[in-house]
Amino acid sequence: MSDVPYAEPSLPSRDPMIVPWYLAWAEVDPARQPFDPDTAPAVIRSLPPSAAVPTRPPGRSGRPEVYSWGQEQGTRWADEMSVAIVGHYGRWASGWRWGVGEADFGGGPVHAWCCPADSTGDPEQTLSVVTEALVEWRGWLEELAERFDRFLPLLVADPADPATWERAASHLLTVVVDRTCADGAWEWHCRQVFGWFLGLAGLPAERHKPLLDRSIDGRFDTFVTPSNLLIQHVAERFGRAVTGW
Repeated sequence: MSDVPYAEPSLPSRDPMIVPWYLAWAEVDPARQPFDPDTAPAVIRSLPPSAAVPTRPPGRSGRPEVYSWGQEQGTRWADEMSVAIVGHYGRWASGWRWGVGEADFGGGPVHAWCCPADSTGDPEQTLSVVTEALVEWRGWLEELAERFDRFLPLLVADPADPATWERAASHLLTVVVDRTCADGAWEWHCRQVFGWFLGLAGLPAERHKPLLDRSIDGRFDTFVTPSNLLIQHVAERFGRAVTGW
């Protein structure tokens, strides 16, 4: 297990509005952001980039010409689509490209979209995948909101009990590991989810990083699924860090 603190991902040279790494819960909270998955296909197809889906070269994504196309033309189009989606739905929707593993924005919870070289086909297929990824990301946010709601009343009742924080941490860590497959830079999304939860539990933002540094950083390896024992150990550290035990 690495003893090097997990580093923040470097910001790509693109519009920060389409980068999901620094989304706050207020920006993604499903209760604040209306979304109808039934109308999403029509919305996606109405956006200007949908009329200009680029043609992917044939062959495997690892072929040099396909890889180069994905890094250049494919990514430019995906960025344009992200700008259009965010313009319609709001910042929360930028997470549609936060894919599992080494995706456009790696280490995320989305399985439908990886990157242009892997996830595009003909225009209809591509737009279907974009829609699927957006709906999947939204579903993940709704699932997290439900899971947060299970534990927040318990913390309000007894915020000084480290065991309650520990149970919440163990639960959230387990679902994040499962959703991200512990692949790519998954630890960053783990920190984000924990930060969202801490904020909802009433802890001031300035406490989040020190608490997460103390309980999470250096505990996990990229591309390695943590054992149940390690998850429990981190959850215990989290509970003690939050309550000062």
